[in-house]
Amino acid sequence: MTDEAAPYGIVVGADGSPSSLSAVRWAATEAGLRHLRLTVAHVHEGSGADEADSVLDEATAEARNAAGVDGPDVEGRRLTGQPAAELVELSGDAQLVVVGSRGRTGRSPGSVGLGLLHHARCPVVVVHDDLAPRNRPGRRPVLVGIDGSKTSLHAAAIAFEEASRRSVDLLALHVCKDADTGGPHDHRMTILEEEAADFLRETLADLQQRFPEVVVRPLIRFANPTRQLLVQAERSQLVVVGSHGRGAIAGRLLGSVSAAVAEGCRIPVIVARRT
Repeated sequence: MTDEAAPYGIVVGADGSPSSLSAVRWAATEAGLRHLRLTVAHVHEGSGADEADSVLDEATAEARNAAGVDGPDVEGRRLTGQPAAELVELSGDAQLVVVGSRGRTGRSPGSVGLGLLHHARCPVVVVHDDLAPRNRPGRRPVLVGIDGSKTSLHAAAIAFEEASRRSVDLLALHVCKDADTGGPHDHRMTILEEEAADFLRETLADLQQRFPEVVVRPLIRFANPTRQLLVQAERSQLVVVGSHGRGAIAGRLLGSVSAAVAEGCRIPVIVARRT
């Protein structure tokens, strides 16, 4: 998607919470990496215009500070209506929509984030407010979950782009279905691992050809995809997952794994949505 097709560039929702300010800072950095404008959006529900202006001013100032003097253009937009609905509307003309993991109530995930994860028209990024020093990017890899579904293939394409943009490795995680094995080195498990490795190579072959500079590190694990993604996220800087997996009904659904990872992960999570 070009910037002409996404006039808002990257959209980040701001509500004045610490979580949303973390999202604003992350979005400003990402907009700089992508050479896109950043739209900081605050939606209020018809009252408290002065407070709304204050929230938006703080968030845009935070974005410009994070972006630096040579950073992307930053535009503030104050909107009136239901926050989730308004951000979903903006998502139709954006490359990414970014939100904090918690709303002003402190609950995780917030209702706005859930609304976007279910209905946004572009990928959604959920950013947590506890980006401790050990979770800062550095040379940490990008992590993507691959299960063969269409949305996981879309997630893989995004993950390759992000790894290339950051000049880091890509961890490609495939979690095999539960297997009735006799132990950690059971013969059946070895066969499953070999089949899964072949599956990853074939699935990612075209993307690897498009991004030859990206080093792919395949990971084969067994059972509990959510837990496996959260464990591997501890050594990553970004997680990319599909909005629903092979078991979901086609449509605007959010898979249980995607929802759990977006809620439980302590690093930014991109949920790849396709509409």
